[in-house]
Amino acid sequence: MAYRIEIDRRALKFLKKLPAKIKRQIAGRIDALADDPFPADAEPIQGQEAIWRIRSGSYRIAYTVRRKVLRVLVLRVGDRKDFYDYFNR
Repeated sequence: MAYRIEIDRRALKFLKKLPAKIKRQIAGRIDALADDPFPADAEPIQGQEAIWRIRSGSYRIAYTVRRKVLRVLVLRVGDRKDFYDYFNR
């Protein structure tokens, strides 16, 4: 059962600024969510309901899963040093 992947415009804007090698690496991790939205390294973000994160090198990918409609929405992509600041507001 494949999930449809959607990427928030702000996450897409951040991705476009990255070097090609890192962009491919992150895109591979995002594409893999279509087959398995909860890989072994996925963890919920503390203090957030239903928002998960996965790692890709020193970058983090935050997403939410809508099981009824088979959709994964990528909310944020960012460097680990300031990634969690967005969620702690």
